[in-house]
Amino acid sequence: MTRFAVYDIAKDYMRHADGSHLTGGEITLATLLSGAAGGIVGNPAEILNVRMQNDQSLPPYMRRNYKSAVHGLVAMVRDEGVRSLAIGLAPSLVRATLATASQFVSYDTFKEWLLNAGYPDSVSVHFAASFAAGLVATTVCSPADVIKSRTMAALRSQQSSVAGVRIRPPSLWHTCWSIYRSEGLRAFFKGWLPSYARLCPQLVITFIIYERLRKSYFAQYN
Repeated sequence: MTRFAVYDIAKDYMRHADGSHLTGGEITLATLLSGAAGGIVGNPAEILNVRMQNDQSLPPYMRRNYKSAVHGLVAMVRDEGVRSLAIGLAPSLVRATLATASQFVSYDTFKEWLLNAGYPDSVSVHFAASFAAGLVATTVCSPADVIKSRTMAALRSQQSSVAGVRIRPPSLWHTCWSIYRSEGLRAFFKGWLPSYARLCPQLVITFIIYERLRKSYFAQYN
C-alpha cells in the first residue's frame, strides 16, 4: 500500500501542465521514491518474517522463539536495540526499489502494448499485463530476495556480541560475493518458481483492484 500511495503521489506531483506523458526519468524517479518508502516501512516486518521462518532450522540454544510478530518486534528492540530494525535495510531497499520498478513499469508497458494492439481497457487486459509483470518482477527481484533473506537471517545486529566478541554482519557486497563463490550464479535464482507462484496471484489481484479503484473512487480527486 505504501508503494502504491507514494507512486501515485509522486506521479501527480510531477504531472505536466500540458497533459503530456511523464518522461522515462520522471517515472523512474517515482518508482525509486515509492520503492524506498516501501522498503523502509516494511523492513521490520521482513526481518520478523525471515527470522520466524528460519528459527526452527537453528539449534535450540540459538532460537529466538518469537511467540508473535508483536512479541518479536518488542524482543528485537529490547535485546538488540532500535538499530536492529534496520538489519538488512540496504538489500531490502534494493529489493523494494527493483520490485516497484519491475512491477509498475512492466505492468504499464504491457498494458499499453495491449491497448495499442486494439484490446479494450478491461479486466482481461489488466490480468494479462499483471501476469506478464509477475514474470519480469520475479526474475529481477530473485537475486535481491536471496541476498536480503540471508542478511536478515543473521544472528545479531551490528551492536550485538557473543562472549564479549562484537559480531558484525557481512556487508552487502561481501554477501553477494560469498554466495557467488560458494554456490555459483544459479544460487541467486533459488526459489524462483515458488516466488512466482506467490507473486503472480498477488499482482493480478492487486492491479485489478487498483485499476477499479482508480477508475471509480480515485477519479473524483483528479
